[in-house]
Amino acid sequence: MEQSYLMELIRTLSHEEKSQAREFAALSFVNDGKMRGQVLPLLDVCFGHSFAESPGGLEKIKVYAILFPNQDFKEGKLEKVMVEAHKVIRSFLLSKQYLLEDNEFHQVLDFSEIVRLRGLDTRYRHLLTRLQKIQEGSKWKNNSYHFRQFLLEDAIHDAESLHNQVKGDLNVPKVLHSLELHYHLQRVIRLNTFLLQQKAANLAIPDIIQSILNEVSVPHYYVKESPTLQINLEICGLLRKTHPDPSDIRTLFDLLLFYENVLDTVTLRAFYTYLRSLCAWTANTFSDNEEIRLVLFDLYKDNLVRGYLHYEGRLHPSTILAVSLTSVRVKKFDWLLDFIENHQHEIIGDNETQDYYRFNKALYFFGIGKFSECLDFIPPSFHSVDYMLHGKRLELKALYELRSDMLSYRLDAFKMFLSRTSQKLLSDAQRKIYIEFVNFLTQINNSLPGDQKRAERMIQRIQEKTQTADWRWLFDKAHALKHRYPNSSPDADTAPHTSP
Repeated sequence: MEQSYLMELIRTLSHEEKSQAREFAALSFVNDGKMRGQVLPLLDVCFGHSFAESPGGLEKIKVYAILFPNQDFKEGKLEKVMVEAHKVIRSFLLSKQYLLEDNEFHQVLDFSEIVRLRGLDTRYRHLLTRLQKIQEGSKWKNNSYHFRQFLLEDAIHDAESLHNQVKGDLNVPKVLHSLELHYHLQRVIRLNTFLLQQKAANLAIPDIIQSILNEVSVPHYYVKESPTLQINLEICGLLRKTHPDPSDIRTLFDLLLFYENVLDTVTLRAFYTYLRSLCAWTANTFSDNEEIRLVLFDLYKDNLVRGYLHYEGRLHPSTILAVSLTSVRVKKFDWLLDFIENHQHEIIGDNETQDYYRFNKALYFFGIGKFSECLDFIPPSFHSVDYMLHGKRLELKALYELRSDMLSYRLDAFKMFLSRTSQKLLSDAQRKIYIEFVNFLTQINNSLPGDQKRAERMIQRIQEKTQTADWRWLFDKAHALKHRYPNSSPDADTAPHTSP
């Protein structure tokens, strides 16, 4: 039973929601199936079950005996009760969601249609007026607002069409205006989603997307009317560039600051996510662009203070990792340490041993040149593939900095992982950048310091592979080979020349 859809839903319910759901299930028009007499007893059993104290789960035979006392177990009968119970819980959650105060517009709109179908025309028109007031009172002109405006204008059109006196425009111009604005906004939003995904996953652009990109044109009056559309168009323009300039990034940053008071938190958070993603992609693709990294660091600091990095008061592990990597790269070590320590208990999904916290602390130690401490803080394993790969590379880099005899063994192990296990976890493009990292590090490790010709060859090879994982670090290590003595030493107390 533990793996059923019903139990998955019940596990998400709070104590208060369980009580509300039970009262909801007692309503005859909600619980009206053939097994309605067994639905409430089943819910009582499920609600009273402790998932923490009874990891083995509920036994079907025992539950069956409670629902059907003195009856022999019949295969499939319990499942029928579970199906009806699931429908009740589903209806409860849908009702709870639909009746939220934030959903007032759609409640009034749907009720107006009910009133219209019942022939209460005057009441119907009053409800349309109420919808107009709701829209006029909307503080945020976001995606939802523009969609609601189209629904409202279309409802007004329907009302006028019902009583067409062959005069007036039947609200058609306003319907088309709101529809086009909504269309242009949604089109650009979806294009931005694809373009960002295309950069991250190196996707080919389908013909249909290319044809749309060739015709991205929005009338100026729509852009002027909607800051949300204007900002999305700006993001689209940046995503279409092969090499965004730092000034372009700053322009978008300034635009968000300018419209901050007319955009809701959810919309702003989404826009800043795009801005940070653009900075990160540009910095990683064009590795020498340190100005972009400084812009990105400023963004992280700004967004952290204003809560745009948090999700319901918590920080995603990937967000913590991105902040740490950027902070180390721009050598803001003191700020990073404060960030890690102050937010260590806010990381979503961290375990008892605080593996996510420990790894980011390891990044900090690597950044300041304390490589032994770095190795001590790297957790032995991760469920997160991203953290696991960063952990393996960080360990290899720390071992290299320490001139450890273990490096060659760890390199071989990582090679084996990439040739076997990683095929199930990584795309071919991802595997390639990690394989190149291992190959370059192996060549660097096997090189004698002071061999100028070999160092130059290594530098040239690495320069040709700027997409390689940890490209900047490899590039600096290859440069260091020109000197007889490396530029870092075991357990160095000073920060190295490069960062993870």
